Amino acid sequence: MKRRWSVGAVNGIQRGLELASDERDLVRRCLAREERAYRELIRRYQTPVVNLAWRITGSPEDAAEVAQETFIRVLRSLHTYDPERPLKTWLFKIAANLALDAIRRRKRRPVSIEDLFGEDEGPLLEAVEPGPGPDAQLMLDRSVERFDQLVREMPEHYQAILYLRYREDLAYEEIAETLSIPLGTVKVRLHRAHEILRRKLSARGKRS
Repeated sequence: MKRRWSVGAVNGIQRGLELASDERDLVRRCLAREERAYRELIRRYQTPVVNLAWRITGSPEDAAEVAQETFIRVLRSLHTYDPERPLKTWLFKIAANLALDAIRRRKRRPVSIEDLFGEDEGPLLEAVEPGPGPDAQLMLDRSVERFDQLVREMPEHYQAILYLRYREDLAYEEIAETLSIPLGTVKVRLHRAHEILRRKLSARGKRS
């Protein structure tokens, strides 16, 4: 039976192909040392990188330094970038690693990614699959400010995962790659974060 694609699915695929083509063109221009391309790369990704670094470090000062170093690293190592991978995911992975380095320097003790995002939860990884996300009311009604406020109230080890999922629209696999944690851990963390968000929404509803 021939599969029929919805208009939305076709449009989504087309947008994805256009984005990938645009990213490859931007990388090509950067490799050709076009200053305008450098500026476009920074303009396009500076805010997401700063926000991700802030979620991980908890410090706006560290986040700014991490972002600056991220783009220096990106421009130096752009020749190693695999164009088959999303540029944003590759760039976020560099930023996440630099953010961890910033925490290590600040605390002067070893810090692993598991310290921030939790160790493998064992049997839970097979038993728990994330639902469709926070309540439909949150997803439909929220403003950017409201979402950011709710995320800032979450434990730190959930903030980066929530940011990457709902603000940057990364897939579970991309989040796992970016943060260097198992895919199952991403699913469990999102599931638990959703439960916390639901409780917060319920508590606010009772107070209003």
